[in-house]
Amino acid sequence: MFERFRSPGTPVSGPTRRDLLRGASFLTLAAGAGALTGCSVFQDSSDAGPADAADAGNAAAGGKPKQVLRLGFPNFAVLDPQVITDGMWLSLRGIFEGLVSQNDEGTDVVPGVAEGWTASGDGLTYTFTLRKNAKWSNGDPVVASDFERTLKRLFTPSQASAGGTTMGANSYQAATGIKGAAEFLAGTLTDWSQVGVKANADDELVITLENPNAGFLLGLTHPSMLPLHMDSVEKDPKGWQNAGNLVSNGPFKLSRWTQNASMNLVPNEHYWDKGKVFLSRIEINLQEAVATGTATVPYENGEVDMVGIADADAIRFQKDPTLAKQVHSVEKYSIVYLAKLRSKNPALDDVRVRKALSLAAGRADLTKIGPGMAQGTSLVVDNVPGWDPSLAIKDDVAQARKLLAEAGYPGGKGLPTVRILAGVQSPIIDALVQAWQKNLGIKAKADIVEAGVYVERRWAVQADDYIGFYFGTFAGLHTWPVMVGVLWGPKDVQKISLPAADWAAYQQVESDTKLSPAKRNAELDAMLADKASPESKRLGRLVQEASATRDEAAQVKLFKEAAKLRDQQFLYVPLLWNSAMFAVAPRVRDLHLRAAPDFFYFKGISIEKGSA
Repeated sequence: MFERFRSPGTPVSGPTRRDLLRGASFLTLAAGAGALTGCSVFQDSSDAGPADAADAGNAAAGGKPKQVLRLGFPNFAVLDPQVITDGMWLSLRGIFEGLVSQNDEGTDVVPGVAEGWTASGDGLTYTFTLRKNAKWSNGDPVVASDFERTLKRLFTPSQASAGGTTMGANSYQAATGIKGAAEFLAGTLTDWSQVGVKANADDELVITLENPNAGFLLGLTHPSMLPLHMDSVEKDPKGWQNAGNLVSNGPFKLSRWTQNASMNLVPNEHYWDKGKVFLSRIEINLQEAVATGTATVPYENGEVDMVGIADADAIRFQKDPTLAKQVHSVEKYSIVYLAKLRSKNPALDDVRVRKALSLAAGRADLTKIGPGMAQGTSLVVDNVPGWDPSLAIKDDVAQARKLLAEAGYPGGKGLPTVRILAGVQSPIIDALVQAWQKNLGIKAKADIVEAGVYVERRWAVQADDYIGFYFGTFAGLHTWPVMVGVLWGPKDVQKISLPAADWAAYQQVESDTKLSPAKRNAELDAMLADKASPESKRLGRLVQEASATRDEAAQVKLFKEAAKLRDQQFLYVPLLWNSAMFAVAPRVRDLHLRAAPDFFYFKGISIEKGSA
């Protein structure tokens, strides 16, 4: 799961998981201009990926032209999939490969490095059989101990918290539910033999869970579960990710990386399924934010073959008879939401005020801003299996006005200006401000700041004259354990429920580098147990009970109860369920968009033969 600071309507590339940022053009893709074949590049091509001029020369001489895919992507500092950055989602697209991958629809898994697996009758133990022909890009075999060593690195305590919501945090998702993993990462368990990961042989890996988890296999498709070539990592802890050093096991490998500028990937000649690899080179332009309204220009000029579209561009494309045929959507991919800011002013500590603001948000009008938007009536989207209308919180202006009056602000009088802090401009924010002013008579204002300032400000305690919410978009796997246990999970809710003074004290402990990870985590947990709201602590107990329940129907029932409780606190306020929309040139073939933060895999993508 991952979140970006971006205008809703803009696809969230690999929500995550949090601090999902920047603009639609980060997801732009393009294919090269040469005529392409449908054959695997390994049949008659080198892995070096010559320049386009050389490709054209090969074609003129009767050789097979190269298939070049050009991709715009958010700039990032590391590819390490165990650290939350945009780089981990690029790693997942095809640089590394896990035990399993997602199917084309993102609804189930297909074999990856593991050619098969079995589950015990109690649903606690999974035994994976690894392919004997799976190899690293340097020719080494991929063995079960690679996974065990990699996961031990992932679970080793550091200053970065697990499943964090900030760039740079440890990327492990606790909802994966591996026995002892969370405790080992917290430092409260130090005996690795008690963690549920064991390589029994080169081709056999056994993973044991705390409790049965219907979402476990899909959870294995998260970047944190990708294997690393640990000999390389341990030999050069700082430089193992550099071009020329990085050893990977996916269909593609890193051939060039100019920091803050560009990156090239070429096929991994040792990949076990290279017959399904058709691209000879992937050229990645590492981008910072692009000016609003310019994201689709390269696509419409024929310079790229895919671009994320949003807002006015999405409307324009859908109205154009030719462009409309090129629009592809991932329905209800992400959730547009507000989160309460901490402030010395206690006005928003009153749940009646927060509920009034939610009920007067004007969601029906918000959906009219652009295509692909549905009313966000819950923090769980309605395409999660088992969702039902009892979860929905609907607009009710009359009740909102009554609640505001009961809280001491009749007609909005006496309530300080409610601000919406954001790192991007968005018409949704403007419409929300207008809805609050019209429906409640309050003063409201957008507070748009630079993305870095946004990151800092949303965690800070605001001054007495500043109350409001921060604005964001969130995406993750559409399963109950992820939607309730990871996205705005119990600890997130408990932390945001802390009064301003207690939150400031919590942050001091969190940043105390003199404390060992185990000591720090113990102190933080104790503070939440003492100071978090009763409702948020009950939420934690419900999620824990749901995770430990072996009956799937009973588990869903508990997760739904937890989801309702979370929504009714109005610390996080859903606004919209938003589709991710792309324009894709007709010549791009076998691109399968999924409701996952990485959107698609590079493997299998090709370009129509003879296209220019």
